[in-house]
Amino acid sequence: MSSSARPQPPRSNHTGIEEPLHHIDTLGIVVCGESGSGKSSLVNLIAGTNIAKTSPDAVGCTTGTNVYDSDKLTSRQAGTLKVKLIDTAGLDEGTQGMVSDEEARKVLKELLRTLTKQGNVHLIMYRVRGGKNIRTLRRNYELIRSQVKSKVPIVLVVTCLEIYRPEMEDWWKVNEKTILGLGMIFSGHACITTMEREELMFVERRNQSYDAVWNLIREQCRQGTIHEVQMTQRDSGGWYRRVLATICLA
Repeated sequence: MSSSARPQPPRSNHTGIEEPLHHIDTLGIVVCGESGSGKSSLVNLIAGTNIAKTSPDAVGCTTGTNVYDSDKLTSRQAGTLKVKLIDTAGLDEGTQGMVSDEEARKVLKELLRTLTKQGNVHLIMYRVRGGKNIRTLRRNYELIRSQVKSKVPIVLVVTCLEIYRPEMEDWWKVNEKTILGLGMIFSGHACITTMEREELMFVERRNQSYDAVWNLIREQCRQGTIHEVQMTQRDSGGWYRRVLATICLA
């Protein structure tokens, strides 16, 4: 087919950011989402080891902002990437929770605003439960987008899909149109499970999930929204600690 006859690509729910970021030495990834959605489990999946405290129930277990440096990660996928994973307190916490929704939203807004201004957040992973009503996700999405505008890519990570049939990725095929219709635009997505069980199906799906999340990070690198960098010793003294202290998170 000639170039003049090439059809226009269909409208996509995935989008890039406003402009490529400058070269970076540390990839700052903020993991956020509703309380009890498994943000800490996602951190552990990315890290390749259990470095974050998790909870078996729907009540959030992250009461503040926790930062995990690349020297604590055992992920074989990290390669030359120097990574900081930033695990945040959950949103939409009920009365039984330790951090009110109002406080969690205030802290997240200030954290995102500060890190974005300093150029120290390069990817936001918005983590949601696969069984959640899609329309309820918009409120938190708009909070995140309002703080970073188009300066930082936001990717959707859908979890709790360990028994989703036929494949975990089919969740996206079923829900993409609704997400687009609600005005939620993501730079990429991953449909995964973080469940750790010994049955073969769960082991296979967790391995698929591990690869899917790291492929998502790599894809953002290839698209130019974030740049793959060499491991260095810069910033080991921790501007993150200073930022967290500045916004009263320490």
